[in-house]
Amino acid sequence: MRQLVVLLVLAVASASANTIGWPGFPEGRIINGYEAKAGEAPFIVSLQSMLNAHYCAGSLISDRVVLTAAHCMTSKDFQVVAGAHSRSDKSTTQVRRGSSSRQTIHEKYGGGVGPYDIGLIFLEEPFDLNALDRDGKPPVSTISLPSYQFEANSDGVLFGWGRDNSGSLPDKLQKLDVDIIGYNDCKAKLPLGNKLADSNVCTFTSGKTDGACNGDSGGPLVNRRSDGTYQQVGIVSWGYTPCASTKYPSVYTSTASYFGWINDNIKNF
Repeated sequence: MRQLVVLLVLAVASASANTIGWPGFPEGRIINGYEAKAGEAPFIVSLQSMLNAHYCAGSLISDRVVLTAAHCMTSKDFQVVAGAHSRSDKSTTQVRRGSSSRQTIHEKYGGGVGPYDIGLIFLEEPFDLNALDRDGKPPVSTISLPSYQFEANSDGVLFGWGRDNSGSLPDKLQKLDVDIIGYNDCKAKLPLGNKLADSNVCTFTSGKTDGACNGDSGGPLVNRRSDGTYQQVGIVSWGYTPCASTKYPSVYTSTASYFGWINDNIKNF
């Protein structure tokens, strides 16, 4: 508790110095993003309270399994909303009930900033992946995961409903084109004493504020495969505050680093 208090005090006293490491909060935001096309990211889901308040994001890796960040898994009962583009338009959404009794987080996750920030939600009722919208496209689908470490220093895309530069919560799904960098490059650009692990990947654009704290916690960082489809290479984990002004990298849990853990837990649940 003492450490938490000290960090919060420091965050107020020296936020402008960009020295406070902290997980991507539920109100983590996409800074300098723009509206995604409707149906562009049918794999993203909104994690919501039973009162319909969005607090984190995740992604569908099967019709009944959601991948998200461990630090997002704090609710006993919640909703998983798929197929949303506009937060106010529910015409294409599917909603499933989630429960803490049907989820797992990495056994080595210690809370707060650090490695192993990954979790899985197992739904009793699967999503309907065969449903079509008015344009004949599936509003809900899954995303694939890389089974090997992708090449760093590549182009990526971040999706989410996080707050924008003004602090407002956008109605439409936002996206941001990002530069993905590997562990060594990321560590060199972070302050000393950071909690970066070799199981993290980062996004960073030199001199810009869109490389930190971007997107909803637990949400997907993706890149394109050779066939043009997306694959998820990261899960929004943590960044440096304040989001709208820091120029440090954003940090994500690498999905490839936990490919075995994901598959083992899906088989054993």
